[in-house]
Amino acid sequence: MPYTLSSPFARSFVVATLVLLGAAGYASAQTADSATLTRIAHTGLVRVGYIPTPGTFAFQDPQGQTLGYSIDLCLRVIENVRKTLKRSDLKVSYTPIKGAQRIPLLKAGEIDIECGGNTNTAARQKEVDFSHTFFTTGARLLAKKSFKVEKNADLWKRRVAVSKGTTAETLVHQLKVEQNLEVFTVATDPEGVALVEAGKVDAFAQDDILLYGLIGQSQHGELLWVTGRFMSVEPYAFMLPKGDAGFREIVDKTMLALMSSGELLTIYKKWFDTEKLRVPMNVHMKENIKFPNKYGIP
Repeated sequence: MPYTLSSPFARSFVVATLVLLGAAGYASAQTADSATLTRIAHTGLVRVGYIPTPGTFAFQDPQGQTLGYSIDLCLRVIENVRKTLKRSDLKVSYTPIKGAQRIPLLKAGEIDIECGGNTNTAARQKEVDFSHTFFTTGARLLAKKSFKVEKNADLWKRRVAVSKGTTAETLVHQLKVEQNLEVFTVATDPEGVALVEAGKVDAFAQDDILLYGLIGQSQHGELLWVTGRFMSVEPYAFMLPKGDAGFREIVDKTMLALMSSGELLTIYKKWFDTEKLRVPMNVHMKENIKFPNKYGIP
């Protein structure tokens, strides 16, 4: 019996073909709207940049595997990139970078996404796009336990280290004149901790969750603590190439799904509700999950 459009088999075949063509067309449309997705589809590689943060957001374990809270979230994004492009074979490369390199590398197209702990600021929004906020913290001080900071005046004529290209660097420089600070700029967070341990500076300024992780990794962690009031509230998000609508759409849908399903909270507890850290989710982050947003600080 010849197959005609009126036969059940033919109708099913046509419908299935149209569905496949529609899906392929949708993927092609998204790729056409995204230089990032076009490059990923062409090379078969997603390039992830991250600032190493020992034991928390993004780091390499002794076996060389890249792990962390933000890496787990980033892998969910990459899985949806695979589905969108219909490329289950996509590979991932991880590049550890310094804070000052993030935006230049994204703008130069040398990484596709920065998956560390990046503070979303109004100034940075002019150069890169951000995902929805996936963590909130605030800048404080790491110091030896013999040095306690209760107010800004306690920093009078003190030596404070900061990592280049961080929001903590900006905050400390705002205090520099007011408190007659001597500011030391370092390239990486571990360098700042080393200066404190060696007695070359009195404190190292950085987001408190990063400081707790650094203390946990330090061989002299029992001598260190996090002190001082919050200098700011910092919303963390992934950095994305500016204006890449197709790629940003995948990131947005992934993050919203993680929040609405409760999976983000599960991943949070995996990394921060541990014997070493015990950092419960703060009220700011709970609000960010309830009302997802991309608000940046001034």
